[in-house]
Amino acid sequence: MPLNRDLLKERLLDPKAYNTVYISVADENKAKKEQMDIIIELICDDRHKPDRVQVLAFIKKEPKAAELLMTAIREAGPIDRKKLLTACWEADLDCTPHLELFADIVIKDEFPIAMEALTSIENMHGTISTSQAEGILNRIMEVYPPIADTPKGHLMADLIELLRKWQ
Repeated sequence: MPLNRDLLKERLLDPKAYNTVYISVADENKAKKEQMDIIIELICDDRHKPDRVQVLAFIKKEPKAAELLMTAIREAGPIDRKKLLTACWEADLDCTPHLELFADIVIKDEFPIAMEALTSIENMHGTISTSQAEGILNRIMEVYPPIADTPKGHLMADLIELLRKWQ
């Protein structure tokens, strides 16, 4: 059964989850985890591959779904994280508000995951402050010199170049 917008909205953005006052933090966290698990499943599970375009269009249109995707990226394991990052640029999401997260992934994660994060950064449309760019550049320069001649170092060099354009 193909997904439709109403089903996506019902599964991911259940109004009860956003309009409910939770008595315990554990209940609220459980509801958010369930939503995050759904978005990870819809993007990462090959059973939903035929519906991928629809899922990505939904995420682009619904800000709460996009925020849920960012949470999933933070918490996902390496295999799912790579697919979730790919979804960001495939959906043409402007992830500028999450530049720090994506830059940290480029700096800390393995090459294939870092490459997807860099692709998302390259597709960002917003602006960042000079101080934010400088802060990220400083973090990169702490780890960059010893790995400059590696594939990961080349990704970081590309990120440095992008950040310098934003300064």
